[in-house]
Amino acid sequence: MKKSRKTTIKDLAKALEMNVSTVSRALNDHPKINIKTKERVRQLAKQMDYIPNPLAQGLQRQSTRTIGVIFPTFDTNFFFRVLKGVEKVMHENNYQIIISTAGNSKEQEKEACKSLSAYHVDGIIIFLSYQHEDPSFLIDIQDEGIPLLFMDRIYEEIDANYVVSDDFTGMFETVCDFIDQGKKKIIHIQGSNSVSTSFNRTLGYQEALREKGIEENPYFIIHCDHESEVKSALRRFFSKYTFEEIDLITCFNDYFAFQALEYLKENNIKVPKDISLLGFANEPLSIYTSPKLSTINQPAEEMGEKASELLLDEIAHNKKGESYTYDTTRVKTFYLRREST
Repeated sequence: MKKSRKTTIKDLAKALEMNVSTVSRALNDHPKINIKTKERVRQLAKQMDYIPNPLAQGLQRQSTRTIGVIFPTFDTNFFFRVLKGVEKVMHENNYQIIISTAGNSKEQEKEACKSLSAYHVDGIIIFLSYQHEDPSFLIDIQDEGIPLLFMDRIYEEIDANYVVSDDFTGMFETVCDFIDQGKKKIIHIQGSNSVSTSFNRTLGYQEALREKGIEENPYFIIHCDHESEVKSALRRFFSKYTFEEIDLITCFNDYFAFQALEYLKENNIKVPKDISLLGFANEPLSIYTSPKLSTINQPAEEMGEKASELLLDEIAHNKKGESYTYDTTRVKTFYLRREST
């Protein structure tokens, strides 16, 4: 009886009662997978006539010299600056770019990925906003021979190239410097717990306190999922603490800091005389606030260039049928002192 369709990696995962990422890694001889598991997966793949798509399609699939880029939104300048870096490298290499936005939905992220795959792009640069419980749609795209490069956040379930800013070190070193200057009463306004950039910046803040022997006060970490929550969160905080008890406010990003600055002004608190204020990202608006916002620079254009170079390198290796080792690149961040500190 003729098979109605080809065996997929999801079919193997279901039969083996494994997750898709484990099966994918076993088939690609990943060092994290033990030999027995690899052998089980390979035996079943042979029995079920599984053919990896990169091998099955490699000869017939023609390069479109087109790259897909998926952003969550276009509501921050960071993404525009990343795109500038991507455009520079891609145009130098005669590649065109298709840009898609995923909105604020896991389903939209999936659809954006599938749409670019349908356009037969040669690779995709993607900013994932959500932790997907089932990443098989991403592995399916890789299985088609389309490389994925993830930016700004690390997704542990997927073996791929990653380009992220060194958020931890930037926050850690900057907070340590402030403590050395005598600012020891420091609060941190963190972002969503589901976002790795928020997690790493908060961790940098916490580690700086430990490094300098300052006991962490859990109430000094203020959680906000969105910048619109910052003022109300600070209002609750300062209903329990006085302004005199705080030396410095560090923020998940510049937009959080803009809101914090407005709140302080509304309460007649002078920045930086009474309280210093620090953002993260170096958004262009940060030089137009009064006072100008001190921030930790996130080199977005450099990240875009590095991502493009890594993706093109993987594409070139795939075309030659050569083995390829993935890389996680952490681009250095650094403190920009302005008037708010």
